[in-house]
Amino acid sequence: MDPLDNLLPDSRSEIVAAVCDLLDVSVGTAEDLIRSADPSWAAMEGVGGLVDSWGDGEFSFLFPKTLEFIRSTANPGAHG
Repeated sequence: MDPLDNLLPDSRSEIVAAVCDLLDVSVGTAEDLIRSADPSWAAMEGVGGLVDSWGDGEFSFLFPKTLEFIRSTANPGAHG
């Protein structure tokens, strides 16, 4: 099953657009990045409250911020 199907349509559109804008990538690439987050997000949720459940508002807000942090930390000269 595609984890993107578990997102509400508005949340899916919002997070895909945020990742596209943040990283200047295609919709397909943004969707791949979001899909790849599902197992990690589930593991963090399983820790006991580290994050809320997949598809909740926190994910749509936090995941793009997480990507932004990773990019800025790994590539200090990157502009976005």
